[in-house]
Amino acid sequence: MKVFITVGIFPPDIGGPASFVPKVAQLFTDKGHEVKVLCLSNEKHENNYSYEVIRIMRFTSKLIRWPLTIIKMVFHGYRADVWFINGLPMEAYIAHRVTSILSMRKIKTLRKVVGDWAWERGRNLKLTEDSFDDFQKNKHSLHLEIAKFSRGWTAKKVDKVIVPSEHLRGVVKNWGVDDKKIDVLYNGTKITNEGTKRRKEEIGIISVGRLAPWKNIDVIIESVEILNQEHKDKYSLTLVGDGPVRDNLEELIKRKGLGSQIKITGQVPSRDVPLYLNKADIYLQASGYEGLPHVILEAINHKLTIISTPIGGTNEILRDGEYGWGLPLVQGKKPDSEDIVRIVKQSLSNEDRGQSIKDAAFEMINIEFNEDKNLKKYLEYIK
Repeated sequence: MKVFITVGIFPPDIGGPASFVPKVAQLFTDKGHEVKVLCLSNEKHENNYSYEVIRIMRFTSKLIRWPLTIIKMVFHGYRADVWFINGLPMEAYIAHRVTSILSMRKIKTLRKVVGDWAWERGRNLKLTEDSFDDFQKNKHSLHLEIAKFSRGWTAKKVDKVIVPSEHLRGVVKNWGVDDKKIDVLYNGTKITNEGTKRRKEEIGIISVGRLAPWKNIDVIIESVEILNQEHKDKYSLTLVGDGPVRDNLEELIKRKGLGSQIKITGQVPSRDVPLYLNKADIYLQASGYEGLPHVILEAINHKLTIISTPIGGTNEILRDGEYGWGLPLVQGKKPDSEDIVRIVKQSLSNEDRGQSIKDAAFEMINIEFNEDKNLKKYLEYIK
């Protein structure tokens, strides 16, 4: 079987698709399938994978990049039996149509949806302040309405849509996709059982992911400032990732004089993320939206205390506080820094309860989010 995979981010980028695609591509390869991955990239890299990776430079002018991406998709996907679309959906839709006509055969299409790129674009371009769920039902500018139509149209045209949460299943159904075409397949993490975390004098807080507006990192920074006003230099924060609001965050850290307490690592290879998790005590997520964040599964695996907004598919992991500490959102958009401070203190004040939650969460992911088990389910979709 020849499998052609498209994705917007790929290592050394970090993020859900950049973590997932190399794993599923390697699985397909190990099972004897021929795999090609086409992705966007900030720079050229040697291909150290056992399958072919085609990189298109991300910062090329869109007038050049868009048609180039479509042409390369047609060329590299022409002989494929299955297209697995993890990103670049409109380019993939056009290229797949052209390829099907040229080859005069049916080429199976799978689509994995982990969010709403139309909403992300609106937030990044400051065209909307809507929460993720409000964005789905509200009317917007022509620019965003075209984007919303596009993401729904391309999703309806594939043979099967795979989502990582029941929440996203409902969202994609509301785009007009037939419910029978949508399957929920949970993400997974490699179960390592590295042992119980031990409390240090300094409490290490960590957050991992793209530095985007809806991640509400500024609120996390404010909460660390408040915590250290009460207990000088007791709390440190490591932000692993990069993104469009990094400069603003660095300016905020400098203005507040928190340079010795807060570190932004920038983009790091996904294989190095566990090194940072192992040094932390608390994983803190303040996002206004997540599909089903893989990094929370990793943090549970590394025995961290989880504090997170229960949005998107996140609460399908946390289960209303059963496997982590819920952080309320104000008007569905961002948490309050005082709430973060309160819950951080609460999570640290009752060690027995905290350990019980961590143990139960680890047992749960071993059963429901075991990467080895869940990844193998994708083999059925490419048949």
